[in-house]
Amino acid sequence: MGDGPFYVLYTPFHLPHLQLLSTIGRAVVLRDPTVSPLAGPVTEVVAVAKRDLKKGEKLDGIGGFCTYGLIENTGTARATRALPIGLSTDCVLARDVPKDATLVEDDVIQPVRDPLIEKLWREQCARWPHDGALISPPSQSVRVGAGAQPRV
Repeated sequence: MGDGPFYVLYTPFHLPHLQLLSTIGRAVVLRDPTVSPLAGPVTEVVAVAKRDLKKGEKLDGIGGFCTYGLIENTGTARATRALPIGLSTDCVLARDVPKDATLVEDDVIQPVRDPLIEKLWREQCARWPHDGALISPPSQSVRVGAGAQPRV
């Protein structure tokens, strides 16, 4: 257990069928979200080279053989222009990247993607700039799902 006063408790299981009821109860009775960032995202998952990667190689995305994801503070990730692992699929390397180096946008040639993905990423970056300050949403926000409203 260690010297304390803080301890890490490990449970090798997850009981969502029990936790779901308290989450719904909090939402209905207390109108309280159980998990919500205070002022937008505070971390991002960035792509890191699993091995030495060569110029011209195509990245295979999440769960692939080229990269793994590491969590990084949003400010650092945005300031360094780190490549989000969710946007790494089918990117082609513009230069060699050594093992365990964080990939940045200049390391890759971006593929042609679904315009919705690009629009959502740009909106997220505009709404929550790298310093974490919450700003007003863009004039044409993308709605995901019927009646979905952005939380501000």
